[in-house]
This record gives sequence, structure tokens and C-alpha cells, in this order.
Amino acid sequence: MEPHPSLKMKPARRQLLFAAATRAFTAHGFEQASLNRIIGEIGMSKSSFYHYFANKTELFQQIVHQAVAPFAEMIEGFTPEKLSKDRFWPAIMAITNISTDLLQSHPEVFQVGRMFHRNLHQPNGICEDLMVGPMRLLTRTLEHGKVIGAIRDDLPSSLLLDGVVALGMATDRWVLLHTEQYTPEEFEVLNSKILGMFIRILAPDEG
Repeated sequence: MEPHPSLKMKPARRQLLFAAATRAFTAHGFEQASLNRIIGEIGMSKSSFYHYFANKTELFQQIVHQAVAPFAEMIEGFTPEKLSKDRFWPAIMAITNISTDLLQSHPEVFQVGRMFHRNLHQPNGICEDLMVGPMRLLTRTLEHGKVIGAIRDDLPSSLLLDGVVALGMATDRWVLLHTEQYTPEEFEVLNSKILGMFIRILAPDEG
């Protein structure tokens, strides 16, 4: 895949644009956020903006892509189909712990996360497009988990998927609103408890 044209911008300039756009998209929503106001805030002309971005949608998506890049790189080699039943949940826990560490070292992700959730139900589907890859991986993980006996098989896969996504979104929103209340150590413990909640819902009843 070709590098995005905006990567040719000076890094400091790109970060100023992304910061201004993130604030606008979070405060006003994607549709109501003014592109003219965003670029005007950093003294950028329209011709310069369109040299790097096709439209406001592409700007939004590039902000999200940049924020999640460390996490995407982290799970790039994750292949759920290679996991045994004994390794399934420990592997998920390991990814969760690494994600927690990444969040602590990339606090800007929290603001982008708030922006994402603020625009989650935009009629143009801007956020749905960004969820395609993660949804595919989640579906593969659940399906393999059922095959090896790490995920319950007494409920339809589609119901489990919908339930996990709904709970995951609710959890993300809560964390984004309350994360400042926790120290890194407390946040790590909380993260473990949140994963435990998912395990109790998804793991088969061994009794």
C-alpha cells in the first residue's frame, strides 16, 4: 500500500492539523465540524489541504489510522488459529496488557478515541469503514475459540459477536471518560478485571 500523501507534510504541521481536527470532530461531530475553521486555525490554505487529502472524511480516517498504528503493529502477527485451548485466554490477556502499556505511552489515543465514539453513528458510515479489519479478526478469534473449546458453543456465533462488540464499545466509552481517575498500576488491574468480565460471558461452563 502506498504511503498516504499527508506523510509528506512536515510532522509538526501534520500534528497541528490532526490536533485541530480531533478537537473539532469531538466537539461538534463530523458533519458539523467546519473544515474551513479547522485549516484556518493552523493557517493552512484549502489548496494545500487538498494537496494531501481528498476530503474531510480522509482527514478523519487518517487521524484514526495514525492513533491506532502502534496497536495494529502489535497485533499484526496475532493468528488466533494457532492458539490451543490452554493458550487462548492467556494470549488474549497478553495482548490486553501490551495494549494497556501502549495506551499509557500514547495518551493522545484517548482523545482520538473520544472523537471516534462521538462520531460512531454518523450516517455516512465513516466509523464503520474503520471497523472492518478489527471485526474480521474478532470473528476469526471467536470462531476458532469455539472450535478449540475456549468459547462457548451453546449460542449462535452472530449473537456472541454482537454481544462482544456492544460490551466492548460500552467499556471503551467508559474507560475514555474515567481513565484519568486511575494510576497506571490501577488501570492495569482494572483492565484485567474488564477482561475477566468478557471471559465470564464467553467461556464455556465447565461445570
